[in-house]
Amino acid sequence: MNTSLQSGNHVLSSALLNQLESDLSSQNPESEWLNTFRRKNYSAFSKQPLPTRKTEHWKYNDMFFLAQSKFEATTETDQKPANIPEFIPGLDEAIVCVFINGKYSPDHSSHSLTQDIAITSFGNANAKQIKLISDSLTAAQQNNNLLVQLNTALSEDGLLIEIEANKKIEQPVYLLHYYSAAITSRISANQTVVLCGDNSQCQLIEHFVSEQSNSTQLALQQSIIHLQQNSQCEHYRLNLESASSLQVGRALLMLEKDARLNSFYYSEGSQLNKTDIDIRHQGKNSESQLTGIYLPSNTRAIDYHTNIEHRVSHCTSREVFRGIIADSAKATFNGKIHIFKDAQKSDAQLSNKNLLLTNQAEINTKPELEIYADDVVCAHGATVAKIDDKAIYYLQTRGIDKTRAKKMLSIGFINELLNRVENQSLSHYLRKQIQSCLSDVG
Repeated sequence: MNTSLQSGNHVLSSALLNQLESDLSSQNPESEWLNTFRRKNYSAFSKQPLPTRKTEHWKYNDMFFLAQSKFEATTETDQKPANIPEFIPGLDEAIVCVFINGKYSPDHSSHSLTQDIAITSFGNANAKQIKLISDSLTAAQQNNNLLVQLNTALSEDGLLIEIEANKKIEQPVYLLHYYSAAITSRISANQTVVLCGDNSQCQLIEHFVSEQSNSTQLALQQSIIHLQQNSQCEHYRLNLESASSLQVGRALLMLEKDARLNSFYYSEGSQLNKTDIDIRHQGKNSESQLTGIYLPSNTRAIDYHTNIEHRVSHCTSREVFRGIIADSAKATFNGKIHIFKDAQKSDAQLSNKNLLLTNQAEINTKPELEIYADDVVCAHGATVAKIDDKAIYYLQTRGIDKTRAKKMLSIGFINELLNRVENQSLSHYLRKQIQSCLSDVG
């Protein structure tokens, strides 16, 4: 056994370590390029101690599930679940890619591809595509979250989606991530790379669902989306896992000159649902709109860490997240705007507002500005409040009972953000989901 795989963080079972060693020791030249990244990330992961509450990135979340588990890999049986949830209504014509426990499943996917879009697994990539993937994985290197490093180390394959330059993809590209239950502690890993060519337009929907499970199921996932010059991407990421689910994910979005990004996030939480969002303005005149809604209830937990980097001049970013926290649920929001020295004429705005429905609900919010340029327009702010008793009383005087009044005010609190969902099928689905989620507020 390679000692480098034995050292460091003992969170993987001996069987999974043996499998990982076999993969990384492979002499297959076709997979060596990917194994290079896997080895590098496992080495970085194994040298770090497990984070504690003293680690800033994990300050408000417990890592007990790592210390108490010896994770097994997913099996072939895991990849053949009895039931796959139905697609979001109205997306029947979408280009559908299904992932089961992190692995792409062509048998469950449904798409009729044209020359305007190409979908290729890492293992089938040609020399040009390998360079695209390698450049993306290199750009994605980070040290903040060791589980992102572990994800890359464990990802023996991945999916590359290429949008042809000067093309508009009319159908949404719908990525359904499904996680089935298992009787042992299990870990899954996934990497997805999306390249939007020059002057292209696309709509990308990432949808995460999982079965309820009695054992610890940890899903690791990373999406890398690269918007080339003057491209436009409408991006949605929906986390609708079961209460028992553990997911640590990351979205890296890179914008070149004149690129336009409209990104929307929605989560109802789980045992832990942690998502890192990194947006990099790498080309002048690029614009990003980042919107998020989170609605944890019962004892669910949500953690969003966002980092918007203005690396060049004349870029604009808008970030708005709103949360409604009920029962004994917990939410964490850490939003950072980083203006580099050469990023003059940057315009960046960040807002986070939260509504607590009970005295037991918890929110930890931390907006940050890090500015090294002197000719910029930047602002940030955060609020935490309860529903106004006067507003509830006003509605009661109009014949509306207290429970319904609280639900109406809660929906009104996030309705402005829902109006930013341009896909009508998705908007209708989310509104029904939110109505159901808030049905028990009291």
